[in-house]
Amino acid sequence: MARKTNPRHPKSVPFTRHRLSQSVGQIARAGLIAAVAGAPVAQAQESMQLEEVVVTATKRSASMQDVPISITALGQSDLDDLNITNFQDYVMQLPSVSFAQRRPGQANLFMRGISDGGNGNQSLQGPSVAIYLNEQPVTAIGFNLDVHVYDVERIEVLMGPQGTLYGAASQAGNLRIITNKPDPEAFDAGFDLTAETISEGDNGYMAEGFLNMPLGDAAALRLTAWWDDDGGYIDAVPDTITYPLSGITRSNEGYVEDDFNTSEKRGLRAALLVDLNDSWTATASAMYQELEAEGVWDHDPEEFDDFEVDRFFDDRQEDEWAQFALTVEGDLGFADLTYAGSYLDRDFDTYNDYSHYSIDGAVEAYYTCYVSYFGPCVDPSIQYSNHSELTFQTHELRLASQGDRVDWIVGTFYSEQETAFDSRWSVPTINPGAAVEDDLYFQTDQVREDSEVSVFGELTYRFTEDFSATVGYRYFDGETTLEGFVGTVWWPNCCYTFSDTRPPDNVDSKASYDDGTAKLSLSYDVSEDVMVYATYAEGYRAGGANRSPGVGETYDPDFLDSYELGFKSTLLDGRWRLNGAAYFMEWDDIQLGFFNPDISLLGLVDNVGTAESLGFEFDTTFLATENLELSLAYAYNQAELTEDYFANDSSTTPDAEDGQDLPFTPDNKYTATARYSFDMFSMPSSVQLNYAYTDEMYNDLFLANREKMDDYGLLNASLRVEGDGWHATLFGENLTDEVAELYINSVDIQRLVTVNKPRTIGVSFGMRFD
Repeated sequence: MARKTNPRHPKSVPFTRHRLSQSVGQIARAGLIAAVAGAPVAQAQESMQLEEVVVTATKRSASMQDVPISITALGQSDLDDLNITNFQDYVMQLPSVSFAQRRPGQANLFMRGISDGGNGNQSLQGPSVAIYLNEQPVTAIGFNLDVHVYDVERIEVLMGPQGTLYGAASQAGNLRIITNKPDPEAFDAGFDLTAETISEGDNGYMAEGFLNMPLGDAAALRLTAWWDDDGGYIDAVPDTITYPLSGITRSNEGYVEDDFNTSEKRGLRAALLVDLNDSWTATASAMYQELEAEGVWDHDPEEFDDFEVDRFFDDRQEDEWAQFALTVEGDLGFADLTYAGSYLDRDFDTYNDYSHYSIDGAVEAYYTCYVSYFGPCVDPSIQYSNHSELTFQTHELRLASQGDRVDWIVGTFYSEQETAFDSRWSVPTINPGAAVEDDLYFQTDQVREDSEVSVFGELTYRFTEDFSATVGYRYFDGETTLEGFVGTVWWPNCCYTFSDTRPPDNVDSKASYDDGTAKLSLSYDVSEDVMVYATYAEGYRAGGANRSPGVGETYDPDFLDSYELGFKSTLLDGRWRLNGAAYFMEWDDIQLGFFNPDISLLGLVDNVGTAESLGFEFDTTFLATENLELSLAYAYNQAELTEDYFANDSSTTPDAEDGQDLPFTPDNKYTATARYSFDMFSMPSSVQLNYAYTDEMYNDLFLANREKMDDYGLLNASLRVEGDGWHATLFGENLTDEVAELYINSVDIQRLVTVNKPRTIGVSFGMRFD
């Protein structure tokens, strides 16, 4: 009995750049015949057109050109040709997206200039951009998952507020990583091996593979695995620190090493798809990844040469996580029902050298130089560590209509996230051999719980075949609790000494909030190939609780109002795609982390200030010939505060000024790519050039820490050759050996500059089996 094709997972079509209704050979022969006969060659070229890009941005499958949202999609062929494997690789290719990342797995993401600078403090405000892995959100404060990019169908980036369908954290946009699904209709397998060498650095190696195995006519299993050993390029060089009060000099002997910023990433992914019957499908998946990193990705060019830094304690991290997900889809006759649930479990350990904090003398004055009690002063050097355990479960149930003139989608969503984090500042010399707390002098040991339930819906009505309107609304009700201890463990219960146990909890805060977001969008098909649209949309971040009871115990959600005009077009008989949008956004009651010693010695969050973001973006792809493809994506953005900000009410000098640029918001950012296909020794081949430019931008909102980071441009190239079931690629990254200032930071109380990888040359080889 022949198996019926389930419309919920048609046989996947590769996300290729263009298609030819005839083969290249047929076109060439047609051109020759036409030339001999005197007929126009243009007739053969009419068959060239860009491949349709299918996205699920509206939680339905639709052509990207039919969706009235500004979307960037990087398909599997784009990811392969650009050698994209991690977070930083793909963000570089997204003009409307910027980021601040100091280490792998520690990133803040911003879109369209909506940036407060981000933070890695799990006690403070959350991000303004949500990250999804397939149907499930995986967003975290300052520690977003650095998912290895392999066997990925596409990365979708939805610009602007997505509060109606995606909820909290989708305030400025949404980034979705969509993996390849199991295919019951065909066996497929492959592997890829890569080796690279870094200029003045180490070597890197990577092995990846996948297997798609049908299990009868109604099920399939897909397995993916990867191992990525990244070489280092930062040198930890010899140096000393002399502390001001004691005069003690510390050497970093033992922490000197060339190319010490290495990372190793290993992971597995499994997905099982089962057709329960002709109308229902279930997909269960599990993904596991572990990352081990040594060193830092910063250098100190003011004190040393490029790619050199001094460190006095361990710098390392371990990031281990597993995600389990279930998606069930069914046809109810009048609507499609989807359940999407997930559970994420993550352990994150990080260690940082924090010795420069002691240079101001405060640690010595209060902790290591009590001569009358303990004798001679001791070394005040500090080791920082953080251990975090995150669990995150989500459940979404939604119905989507199957109508023609009227489309609607309604649903409910529930999320529950628990983050237990223990941050420690240790001075090994102040309490050697202590039974319980050892050398710990300050600690933040807390549990944060965030939960939210929401209901949402969108309705699209087609007034005519060409004109339609969409209205949407989301109601949300959330709660945040923060419990635990923060403070010094070195405390005077009778005299300055250590307690045998940690001091009792002194944080117990709770915040509750509820509100709603709305959306209105109008779209009009000017022609079969051109659409224009206008959208008003709201986005929000969840409220929260502060860790300083009695003063500003809670903060409210903050909101973004966005006004957007856009167009989408496919021109020249499908050979040219041109999409663009202009927008204006107002950001009110901004959640801002601040420090005011008159209120608390801890960082707090308050709803303060307003900002605006004005800009436009476009992307275009053009098949100049059957062999040459050109693409350009560009974004202009001007994001500014619209009032002065004072961290201290009694101050007459603002900490941030009306009219200043928001941090990590380049005015201009673009990527340009040219790809030329040809035959090399009768084998299909291609050469590609890619240039990614980021304008100068500021690293912080507060004037006291604010610096302008230089602009930079990165040039990449690749040569790919395909044989019978195999492919080989020679690639070069950062060919001009640009030293980019990615992030000027003082995270370790030392001015450092996170820097990109120097010129890298590599080769990869892969095979496919079917």
